[in-house]
Amino acid sequence: MWTKVSRIIRGARAGSPPHIRSGGRGERARKPKSERPHGPHVFEVRDRDGLARIGTIETRHGRVTTPALLPVVNPNRPIVSPADLAKRFHAEILITNAYILGKGPSRDRALREGVHALLGFPGAVMTDSGAFQSHVYGDVDVTNAEVIEFQKSIGTDLGTMLDVFSEPSHDRDRAFADIDETIHRAKEADSLRGDMALVGAVQGGLHPDLRERCAREVSSLGVSVCAIGGVVPLLESYRFRDLVGVIIASKKGLDPSKPVHLFGAGHPMVFPLAVLLGCDLFDSASYAKYARDGRMLFPEGTRRASELRETGCACPICTEHSIGDIAANETLLAEHNLHVCFAAVREVRRAIAQGDLWELVERRARAHPSLLGALRELRQHNAFLEESEPISRRGALYYVGPETAHRPILHRFRRRAIERYRPPPSKGLLVLPERGRPFSETFAPILSQVLPQANVHAVVKSLWGPVPIELDHVWPMSQSIVPERPDIESLEAAEVFFREWAAGAGFDFGVLWEGPSTLEDLQARAPGGRVPDWKALRVRATAEFQFGLGAADALLRGLISYVVSKNNGKVRNVLADGEHVLSLRAEDGLFTLKAAGARRLRAAFPSPRLRVIVEPDSVPFQRDGKNVFAGFVRDADPEIRPGDEVLVVSPEDDLCAVAQAAMNRREMRAFKRGVAARVREGVPPPASAPRR
Repeated sequence: MWTKVSRIIRGARAGSPPHIRSGGRGERARKPKSERPHGPHVFEVRDRDGLARIGTIETRHGRVTTPALLPVVNPNRPIVSPADLAKRFHAEILITNAYILGKGPSRDRALREGVHALLGFPGAVMTDSGAFQSHVYGDVDVTNAEVIEFQKSIGTDLGTMLDVFSEPSHDRDRAFADIDETIHRAKEADSLRGDMALVGAVQGGLHPDLRERCAREVSSLGVSVCAIGGVVPLLESYRFRDLVGVIIASKKGLDPSKPVHLFGAGHPMVFPLAVLLGCDLFDSASYAKYARDGRMLFPEGTRRASELRETGCACPICTEHSIGDIAANETLLAEHNLHVCFAAVREVRRAIAQGDLWELVERRARAHPSLLGALRELRQHNAFLEESEPISRRGALYYVGPETAHRPILHRFRRRAIERYRPPPSKGLLVLPERGRPFSETFAPILSQVLPQANVHAVVKSLWGPVPIELDHVWPMSQSIVPERPDIESLEAAEVFFREWAAGAGFDFGVLWEGPSTLEDLQARAPGGRVPDWKALRVRATAEFQFGLGAADALLRGLISYVVSKNNGKVRNVLADGEHVLSLRAEDGLFTLKAAGARRLRAAFPSPRLRVIVEPDSVPFQRDGKNVFAGFVRDADPEIRPGDEVLVVSPEDDLCAVAQAAMNRREMRAFKRGVAARVREGVPPPASAPRR
């Protein structure tokens, strides 16, 4: 049947829609270039929270906002019509199976009229290739080239290659063979895709290095979407810890400028975790499969409808129908499931925009022990996750559970406290317990009593880790909501964090504050005392914490003065020899870098430290205050994180602008569109510089 695809196309009647081509392989009539459709080669990120992204994909049938759910439509038995998916559920994209379509009764019509007309769906359509059927049945009677040809012929917006489904049980040798064949087929599909946007699949079983290799090679081709495959067995058996490993290994190899599809992720309880790890698209047949089995989907799990008296759900189906009617009607069950799935995606988008996706994931993880295990697995990957974490977030950081302390943004704070913080010379350490925030205000009476009488410095043993008192204003240390009585697991973790820091802090001893008797102990062990200049300590510590060791010496060289807020007495601007070098932000306690400060940092640190290096053609625009676009970035400091203050320089290392990064280095080098850094201040060339 599949070998007759070209013959059917040749016999297609006149008047076919313009996206259905005529002519067999090797003799297909080509359209004028201006009329040829283009695939979604443009993926643009509109907002982000770590690896999670709100973006848009441009297709021939409209724009798709991500994260997006693709309801699976069985072309032979649609339980909810595609027209209803568009009209009632506002679906912008769906997925159907090209392999099933090519073997079914609607095959000839699909070839004549196209898949959109066949389904009656006005939005984008993605088609799968039959790889999942090979997992279910052991093999499929179609070749990669044939299924690519068929998908092109029916006018799909996103056509999928026929990859080799790599089972989680496959040993390394078998998985190696799987990805070798998948990569070979991806290259073949890329050569055959024509104008069709291609979905390239990533396989490799549970072997991280093979996943990463497959992801790197497939995403380097002309694919428009990268799909992580071979995960349905993990999802069906609730092996979410293994799923985390598969996604992260794949993300390490994938081109970050391309959207990522997670095949078979159809349950709303999985969406927050998958998006947190950088997945943009999901396909779901669960809404129909569970409905046929009389089950209802909810964000926290699945329930059998016949066993419920109330659903507690506010979707239109549950508010307009009794639970008895819903339980007896497969269509109503499917529609409820769709409402819940789409609502879950909208909630994820809200969390990304608000910057609290981690909190949503931690709350949802408590719906199932396996999800909680997956959440705890994330701490093993903090080094990778931290690369995409913003330097700070809007609003407060809320404690959800003991897992909160292991978020990558807190991991970063602890690492920087070890690597970038230099305490003032002191003999001993006064350790203060977790109390009300900000710590400097809570403990001000104790500090004013102790420090003039003992040669010690103060640090708070917080739930998030050690907080030197002069860094307590840095996000999220003053912007956290934690319980008054923490759980034992959180306290034990805080002790581990503190001991790791204290081991290299350079103090002879440390004493926990337990009341006035502690002062006598401190006086005996560290006689002397001082009255700290808290403004100077805060400014120096923050500069080193934010920009790295040596930054304070560069920025604060010369005569230092401050502009102080009249309302609270806190430093707002820092001047060095009369030049405005830094401004302290109230919302996150970090500095906004000024041009004078950028010049000092450029002179102190070699390239590419703190730098975004732009192409020569872009230099005049940055000097004029225009944002840096990713397509014009030549290179950048690997340590740059979203939200960091950066120096925008020419290839010759001339300072062009001061900006705030919107991407990390890997993203800047991969994306061809979108803002890489938002310019705060353009820097004109020196008066003595020759015109270029």
